[in-house]
Amino acid sequence: MSDVRSRLTKKQEGVLCSLLFGSARLSLLFKASVHSYKYSAFHQTCDRQGPTLTVAYNKVGFIFGGFISKDFAQTGSNLKDDKAFLYGLDSRGDNLQPHRVHVIDGQCSFCDVSSGPNFGGLVFLDNGTQVSSKPGTFYKFDPALIHGNDLNLIELEVYRVEDSGNHLEKPWRNIDWSPGKRKELMESIKSWKPIITSVSKAQVLLVGPVGAGKSSFFNSLSSVFRGHVTSQAVTGSAGTSVTTKFRTYPVMSDESRKPLPLILCDTMGLEGDVNAGLDIGDITSILQGHVQDRYQVSSYH
Repeated sequence: MSDVRSRLTKKQEGVLCSLLFGSARLSLLFKASVHSYKYSAFHQTCDRQGPTLTVAYNKVGFIFGGFISKDFAQTGSNLKDDKAFLYGLDSRGDNLQPHRVHVIDGQCSFCDVSSGPNFGGLVFLDNGTQVSSKPGTFYKFDPALIHGNDLNLIELEVYRVEDSGNHLEKPWRNIDWSPGKRKELMESIKSWKPIITSVSKAQVLLVGPVGAGKSSFFNSLSSVFRGHVTSQAVTGSAGTSVTTKFRTYPVMSDESRKPLPLILCDTMGLEGDVNAGLDIGDITSILQGHVQDRYQVSSYH
């Protein structure tokens, strides 16, 4: 059997998660091209898995389906679920705007029977790759906005919808991100001065594991103060550190073109393996001022 991998792009997955609760994460349970387009295979992998999102794909480029917060359990009943909905997403352009439809007042949300995912108005896997669409059954919807009037599947996936761990009832602190507050914070950084008069700038060493985003943090901070996107620090994704040199980056202000009173220091990431990544001794040498800009850090000590 081939690998079971999601067909969704990261952007598409993000759009679908935005339809769900705030910290939703999708875990692929079923893929028709791998498990077969039979409802028996669907139930074998998807029954009693909690909240699920059914994701269908057709040739015209629509991604569509439905969400339920209850189990598929083949109880033989039509069940109500106030969190359930149908959705459609036209993936042919860059501007992904999902269309969501909630159940008609007083109607059930899905049929928990021995068939494929059955949302009343949309039924999957009862006839292979052919979808049954009946607007007005449980849900009132425009077929053109849900599936683009194409009922032939090229793929069907079912995901378990998980909570990624955001259990706070309210934010642990309130942050003001208004333009006025942003300007105030930027001005406070520009006007900051070290307490020791013999020191003109503060150097801030960024330390963290590989892939933590140290170089990206500098690029983001620099972009804010310059007023446009910059990518001076090398970034990327790899099993080992993309950054191999000790680098010092002054942060420039777009208005005066003068450097701010701080310098960010970027270096190789920390790794768990012996003789890999940044060594603790290197950190000590950097803090003591013994390492110059562009020093090539060795992975072996």
